Amino acid sequence: MKNIKYLFLILSTIFIFEMFNSNKAEACTISSGVYSESDIDNGCDTAPAEYEIVIYKLYLCISSPTEATTSSAVVLTPCSQVFNNASGATAAVTQGAEIVLDGTYTRPPNGTYTHGYAYMDNTFGITWAGELSGAKTGTSSGTGVFCGTKAGSGTHAQGSTHTGNSVCGSSAITPGKFVETLAQFGAASDAFSSKAEVENINGTTASIVGYLVDSNEHRAANTSEVVKLEGLVKFADPITVTGATTSLSMTFNVGEGMHLVEEGSDELWIGGGPFQAIMKAN
Repeated sequence: MKNIKYLFLILSTIFIFEMFNSNKAEACTISSGVYSESDIDNGCDTAPAEYEIVIYKLYLCISSPTEATTSSAVVLTPCSQVFNNASGATAAVTQGAEIVLDGTYTRPPNGTYTHGYAYMDNTFGITWAGELSGAKTGTSSGTGVFCGTKAGSGTHAQGSTHTGNSVCGSSAITPGKFVETLAQFGAASDAFSSKAEVENINGTTASIVGYLVDSNEHRAANTSEVVKLEGLVKFADPITVTGATTSLSMTFNVGEGMHLVEEGSDELWIGGGPFQAIMKAN
């Protein structure tokens, strides 16, 4: 199969979830390039300029794998591995971009694949800047209608979340990359949750389960055990690989890959949101 490296796109939807709510937020309203302050006050998702992810393993599956538990790893018996990089392959994802990961690729057997699996780092790099319809205060510094990501890093965990992720001012901001580590699904004030699930994605039959795992690839029992992120996807449309298949084409949708929300004292908090990757066998 030519262009086997585009097997990166096995995941019809991939696994970053809204950090404060179990359900995905509404998209931010943008008018003439200006973001709605009221939408941000309620929390909304939008496209970052760049979203950086790290992938270790990708699989295509003819049926659903068995999810990991706190005492066992995921069972991938119905799956074929199509990508591997033990050190992790980094991809800087932008809207509509084609991405090739560095690593070892393997052609899957001919067949119909209904599910996908990914083993990923639980860190995500976010770069963004924009103009708002009302002034906000950066969690790092500054106040104004222009805001952006602050170069740095932080962790969203049970019991605490990151600060210092945004800067604001009276003129356009040059953004830095903020690297977010995910160690909790849901609000920091919630009980620890290692699992998030979304069904009927974008009005399709696609669904996804993401779970945070420990060093044994078991479901993490608490936020301090989290070292990686795994995801299981049910595709809306099965991917069929035949002897006539010559390539796998892909598109990226990161239109809601970042979450903006007003925190206390009118501060702008920036974190990860959902993004979508779509593949077609040719």
